[in-house]
Amino acid sequence: MIIAKELLYPAPFYNFLSYLSESDVKGQILDCGSGGPYPKQELFVLLGFDAIGIEFSEERLEMAQDYAKQHKLELSMQLGDMRTISFESNYFGHVYSWNTIFHMNKKDIKKAVDEMIRVLKPEGLCFVNFLSVDSEFYGEGEEENPGEFIQIEGDEKVMHTFFTDEESDSFFKNLEIEILFKEKRILHKKIEDRVMKDSYIDYIVQKK
Repeated sequence: MIIAKELLYPAPFYNFLSYLSESDVKGQILDCGSGGPYPKQELFVLLGFDAIGIEFSEERLEMAQDYAKQHKLELSMQLGDMRTISFESNYFGHVYSWNTIFHMNKKDIKKAVDEMIRVLKPEGLCFVNFLSVDSEFYGEGEEENPGEFIQIEGDEKVMHTFFTDEESDSFFKNLEIEILFKEKRILHKKIEDRVMKDSYIDYIVQKK
């Protein structure tokens, strides 16, 4: 059986879906960082969720829109900044950000986490992942501040911010939330002739 690559989704999304299936909170799902060639918002739309996305990069937003046109999908997304989400408080049923938030420095990450929780309805769920210091490429590039590195991806300079297991917890302190799920993942991926190790810290939290 042949399965199209773009129809496969990272396993943590199915874990998030299992929590969503047990939630009584209604309302739209917000995707923070919805752009790119394979928009994850597709999964939620195909399953019947009402989802909307915001994307900081105009280029990545166009990639996602092109994907939607090619696959005849109706994906709702717009330019936006997760550090200053342009929706009122308690607006969304649930919020997620996948492989996005760690492309900012720690100060901006704190702003983004605060904003995601702000726009959540009470008892709504937030799914977000952070880069771990156990990733193989931790320490590469130019370090601007502790744990914050400017690294080269292709022809671009990209910010990657890394966290210890305990440090990532600190972004949820002083917020009215409960951590429902935390998991550290270590992935070994073969790229050409080299095996790379990536490590992430995933959270699902619930607003009180």
